[in-house]
Amino acid sequence: MRRRRKALRANSFAALFADSAARDSCHGAREGHPPELARRRAAPAAAPAAASARRARPAPVSLPQPPAPESGATVNDCPASLLAEGATLNKVTMGAQSDSRCAIADPVRIESLALRGGQRVDLPDRPTVDCAVAQTLAHFVDEALEPLVKGTFNASMVALETGPGFECRTRDHIAGAKLSEHANGLAIDIASITFAGGRVYHVGKLADEAERGFDHAVRAAACGYFHTALGPGADAFHASHWHLDLESRGRNGESKFCQ
Repeated sequence: MRRRRKALRANSFAALFADSAARDSCHGAREGHPPELARRRAAPAAAPAAASARRARPAPVSLPQPPAPESGATVNDCPASLLAEGATLNKVTMGAQSDSRCAIADPVRIESLALRGGQRVDLPDRPTVDCAVAQTLAHFVDEALEPLVKGTFNASMVALETGPGFECRTRDHIAGAKLSEHANGLAIDIASITFAGGRVYHVGKLADEAERGFDHAVRAAACGYFHTALGPGADAFHASHWHLDLESRGRNGESKFCQ
């Protein structure tokens, strides 16, 4: 009898233990805790390589390079550019001068200039100037002076009287004065214009109102190309010619002085 009671108590305790375990299991499931086997968490996955490594930088873009100049060519060959525009000129070598300051950076001797219509303008004095002045003169003659000649005189130019261009001297031939722009080949003068048919326009000999208007218009136009433009009325030294130069003036070297 006593054995039977012990067995019943043992069975009751086992049943109670099983019931309690079942309740705990259900409660754990409701709280979101899986059973023992499910609670074994899987090892965390390895972080993606992209998350731990730096982002790869894009490869540098190769920009096209300008072609190298042909053998023997220079990037800014002024004489060659003028020849391509139709001018006739020669590069010259400057000899020793009485004043060592008298020198031209890129000396050329001009024989003639070309107009866009195909005509040529002769420079019989064969002036020697810096190539920058020769190029500026070529553009001024073609783009401004020739149209003014046609508009005023209904004619076309065939020649310009310029004088020698280069002169190793002081300004206005005054002793002790500043060195003239002519001494560095940066100036050129125009004393007369010969038209087709033989007529000659002499600067400073203004016969009528049309010629006076032409004189002022030429100097105003020249001021757009050169840094200095002087002529009749400016002073006694420029009463019979237009003086045009590329003297460096002002903060940027391009200030104008025109009279």
